[in-house]
Amino acid sequence: MQVSIAFLLRTKSRIIVSMRNYKQFLSLILLLGTLIYGGQQAIAQAFSLGAGDVIRITVYGQPDLATTSRIAETGKINFPLIGDVTIGGLSTAQAERNIAKLLNDRGLVRNAQVSIFLEQRRQTLTNSVTILGQVARPGKYSLQEVSGEGVQTLIDLLAIAGGTNANAADYLIVVKKEGDGHKRIRVDLVALLREGELKYNYSLGGGDVVLVPEMEVFYIYGQVEKPGRYRLEPDMTVMHALSVASGVTDRGSEKGLLLKRRGKGGMKSSGAGLTDKLQAGDVIYVKEGLF
Repeated sequence: MQVSIAFLLRTKSRIIVSMRNYKQFLSLILLLGTLIYGGQQAIAQAFSLGAGDVIRITVYGQPDLATTSRIAETGKINFPLIGDVTIGGLSTAQAERNIAKLLNDRGLVRNAQVSIFLEQRRQTLTNSVTILGQVARPGKYSLQEVSGEGVQTLIDLLAIAGGTNANAADYLIVVKKEGDGHKRIRVDLVALLREGELKYNYSLGGGDVVLVPEMEVFYIYGQVEKPGRYRLEPDMTVMHALSVASGVTDRGSEKGLLLKRRGKGGMKSSGAGLTDKLQAGDVIYVKEGLF
């Protein structure tokens, strides 16, 4: 097969051009990476440190001087061997130079090389919500953790916290800051989660606290089929409690009901009727019938 010299020269030229384009492409990628990294470093250095920020400080070759500290409202931190150092209002680079200078000037570390890492900004503390109590994963959650739009509502927060557990009450409390005090909002979880009443799906803001208490219970013992501890439902009566415990045994009597309830002076006992409403912590005792 014959191949002309002109064809070979054209093919070689195309390969050379392609290789040059590939090298230019690689150079462009490396340049963009350098610019992005440098830009991120520049942005990090440009932000000034402030009260409430948590920083981690290391000194090269001096592991004993490594420390993590929260900047006080005065803008100061306490650094080993030096004591109080004012770094509030400085960039991380400026703070690094100041601490290194103090270590050098006092003869503590020669040619000190100090690095400061910003572990947590105060903004993240105020831009978060806390959920405590009877949920799968209680804790503090960022308002930007779920999606680009962030945690915005109670349902968002309950979802990221893994939902309520078996011991949770049928309600929760949202504590919101209002002026110099706090506003408490009681939310019906049954209406919100089971019945889809979205009017209870309150919006959340930074610093809000959500409390999911343990369920309210009552106790029933004596001549019932299934004595024990049970969830107290809204407007629950003694008759309802007996049915939850699978009824009275053949040896028991609905006329021999004793109700123990905690009062100011401790537990008090009294007779109970079937239509009496129960309160949290009540103890029902079903006596043995007389035959």
